[in-house]
Amino acid sequence: MPQYNMHSELNTFYENHVRLKDEFDRLRSLRDTNLKRLTDGLQEMGRPTFAKSLLQGSIAMHTANKSTNNDYDIDIAVIFEEDDLPASPLEARKRVAEAIKRKANGFSRDPEARTNAVTIWYSLGYHVDIAVYRRRENWLGQETIEHAGADWTPRDPKTVTDWFIGEVSTQSPEKGLFVTPQVAPKQMRRIVRWIKAFTKGREGWNLPGGFIISTLVAECYRPNNDRDDIALYDTLRAIESRLKLGCTVYNPVDRSQELTDKPKFLKQVKNLRRRLGSVLSKLAVLFDDNCNDEKANKAWHYIFQHTFWTPQAIANASQSQASHYPHDLQLTMGIAGSKGGFIKSENVRSGRFLPKRVHLRFKAQTNVPPPYTVMWEAINSGDEAEAANDMGHQATSNDLMHWEHTSYRGRHELICRIVKAGEVQATAKHVVNIR
Repeated sequence: MPQYNMHSELNTFYENHVRLKDEFDRLRSLRDTNLKRLTDGLQEMGRPTFAKSLLQGSIAMHTANKSTNNDYDIDIAVIFEEDDLPASPLEARKRVAEAIKRKANGFSRDPEARTNAVTIWYSLGYHVDIAVYRRRENWLGQETIEHAGADWTPRDPKTVTDWFIGEVSTQSPEKGLFVTPQVAPKQMRRIVRWIKAFTKGREGWNLPGGFIISTLVAECYRPNNDRDDIALYDTLRAIESRLKLGCTVYNPVDRSQELTDKPKFLKQVKNLRRRLGSVLSKLAVLFDDNCNDEKANKAWHYIFQHTFWTPQAIANASQSQASHYPHDLQLTMGIAGSKGGFIKSENVRSGRFLPKRVHLRFKAQTNVPPPYTVMWEAINSGDEAEAANDMGHQATSNDLMHWEHTSYRGRHELICRIVKAGEVQATAKHVVNIR
């Protein structure tokens, strides 16, 4: 177990930067808004609406993390009567997408009927996945619920939530007749959230999503009655050991269904196995007799990539950069469906999470007196950019407008420099996170 105690710091980080609290009301409001859009759109189309709806995924399981970029997944299940939907699961999803599109606004692109859900991308960073289900009853009153994926598949959207809540309750340390844990209740849920915070901080590594993470934690969780940092470290080690034996992950409520059945999901789990080696090696400093706060914070910063663990260093770096050049430069970004096309969202904030396959228009404003040269540099990161051998590119022009396309998952940077007489007069950077 880690000798250097960071239990308190880890929980401060959890409460202030990981755990989702006040944002729940906003996310529930987005759920209600889109359910109303769906109902109104279906009525406009002359189609019957859904019989019932419920939240699912990380919000329902209370494993959704706080995001400064509004990178929130809102998973909703809508259940129709079987006769109220087309027989084809694809046509059922398309109908839902069309109904929402009729009442849409504030989206970065049109609602998309994807394989497992209808996805709505908000320009502010949120995205909503509406999974479509149908239900029927036999003559005995027994209910069958099927999900509209590639095919109609029997699945009850509530079973995963019930499973996870049960796992948290039974596996986490709880007060008993002879045991009084020093840690707060529901430790397993915190472990899931911390590991999800790690995977989000390393977006370019292309790591697994929340359901696979939750499943692996449920399999490999190592509780500790006294310290959360020990439980987190031991669980990470157990997950690494488990993945060395195999990267296949099964649905915990239906062992016949493989969560890694698609190559992209299996690749994500293999990436996790590969990256856990470097993660655990960085945490090895916690076992050193000469470990101190600075070394321990640096190790946890490597895991989470969050300024909580190095606040002063980040503050000093940003202050020293501010007055480096003699002139000012402001950079704004807009989202369009095609290069040169209509701008759906203006002034999108740096760091916002965006979907793939959209075009970005960057506009620069500067007080550098002309003539000057504008240099644009894109810096890519992540597994997909590495595989495509496209870690960045440059362009030089006299134009204060520049277009890019979201192609690779990960964290990327667009840097603009104004050059006059061979010297940089002003610079600005925009961070683009691509899901």
